[in-house]
Amino acid sequence: MKRLLFFTLLLPLFATSQIVSADSTSINFGVVLVGSTDSSLVTLTNNSVAPLNVTNIKFYSIYGEVPFSASQSSFTIPGNGVQSVWIYFSPVQNILHNSTMVVQHNANSGHEAISLSGQGRFQLNYYDSTENVNEEALKNILKRKLARGYNQLSYNAARDAMFMTIDNKRLNGQSATVNMLECVYTGFNKTSYTSRSDAQTTSPNFNTEHTFPQGFFNQSLPMRSDIHHLYPTTNNSNSQRGSKPFGTVTNGTPVSLGGGSFYNNTTFEPRNAQKGQTARAMMYFVIRYQDYSNHFSVQQNILKNWHNTYSVDSIEERRNNDIFIVQGNRNPFVDYPQLEKRITNFVANSVAPSQPGLDVVQSSINFGTFLAQTQDTFDYVLVNRGNTIINFSNFNLTNTAILSFASGSGVNTSLNPGQALEISVIAQSNNSTTISESLTFTTNLTFPLTNFSVPITGQTVIVGVEENEQLDGQLKLYPNPIQDQLYIETKVNQELELKLFDVAGKRIDLEFLKGNGGYILPSSEISSGLYFLQINNEKEQVIRKVIKQ
Repeated sequence: MKRLLFFTLLLPLFATSQIVSADSTSINFGVVLVGSTDSSLVTLTNNSVAPLNVTNIKFYSIYGEVPFSASQSSFTIPGNGVQSVWIYFSPVQNILHNSTMVVQHNANSGHEAISLSGQGRFQLNYYDSTENVNEEALKNILKRKLARGYNQLSYNAARDAMFMTIDNKRLNGQSATVNMLECVYTGFNKTSYTSRSDAQTTSPNFNTEHTFPQGFFNQSLPMRSDIHHLYPTTNNSNSQRGSKPFGTVTNGTPVSLGGGSFYNNTTFEPRNAQKGQTARAMMYFVIRYQDYSNHFSVQQNILKNWHNTYSVDSIEERRNNDIFIVQGNRNPFVDYPQLEKRITNFVANSVAPSQPGLDVVQSSINFGTFLAQTQDTFDYVLVNRGNTIINFSNFNLTNTAILSFASGSGVNTSLNPGQALEISVIAQSNNSTTISESLTFTTNLTFPLTNFSVPITGQTVIVGVEENEQLDGQLKLYPNPIQDQLYIETKVNQELELKLFDVAGKRIDLEFLKGNGGYILPSSEISSGLYFLQINNEKEQVIRKVIKQ
């Protein structure tokens, strides 16, 4: 006689969703100063009785930097266990950061997406007006800021301040014991001069380099005396540079006295020690004034490269502070070099290039094995990692008899940069079914795809099974609850197939040991909780409930 058993009272236990869940779906760090770090603790819960491996916690870049991070990115969460992780916010820009972190793991479930936000703020309140501003608007704000409170010096007063104080190594923190002035193109140090006139008239004669050549603006003030683009040089290196644009010189002529700078008939290449300062002086100049005779535009790319390659050092920072004392304004690209990332074009109308990007975090939806007559939900995560809005439409599931969208999913929507979209797909079947379907949708992207098709796979097992009294009567399971190990004794003289499922209907991947008269399940292989053991021979099937304490 066969009896049909349905575990209807246990159905609520099998209603499954995300295997990994967080105690918060979003983290707002508030205001954090650039150069400092704030943190928030996130607790992740493993909703399955099987151990779960978190393989990565993924973050995304903003202006080339990754402002968010985690205390650890890979770990194992025990069955029905929790793991706390510190999430850090270290802003580089003084902007509002909107981003996403994705908890990636090895379970048959959608990854967990957590929204992140935080306001970066520069410590120097001189730049408060630049907060959350970029491109042409940022250029205009900086232009006004650099002009406000500016103390216009005469050309003689500006040079006196340079030669005797700002660039004098005896007084600018470089620890010289006598007056000392270094040529920025050759590295030659003029020592023991007594005045600017003395430095200019004794060999080798020193001069003042206008990084943006003064001939292009007819030697007019205030440009001519703006110390942010003035540097001490020898007369010869100053003449050899002339009004040439900066760039890379191959097989050129070294400047007099050497030092690493080269020139030819069309181009001048400063030594490495000066390249970063040259770039930042030029960027300051065209923001503060304009690009006279299009001199900057032809070299914009290489100057940006030098700016990012040759970092600001303490000497350049000290120089910027000393100029501020006498001139009343600062070079923003010395104080905060990262501002350059927010200006695409320093001379023409600056607009950020469109950089659409969609991160398909998982290439497929795999429900794994779960129980029939129950719902299993998979949250399929997509992240907008670009700088443009992505529009989604035409959501479709190929088999709506088994698959459906959760409330709020599968509808036309738009995704802002930094945000994540979770498409919640529900699978349910009353029968044993192999799922091989797809989710399709359309975007406004042209690369890599406009139309997406996501494979959906899975397998249901029947909750109500025919239990054969002959097989059932030949089985003995003990001890139950399990202690050290579970023994499965049988008098049936044939191989049995054993499968263990957790309460979510997920199959536990483990090996049963063959023993005398049956099989053994080592308890160390599973965590505490309720399980269902499925036992099959060639014709019959039995399901037994087992508990691990």
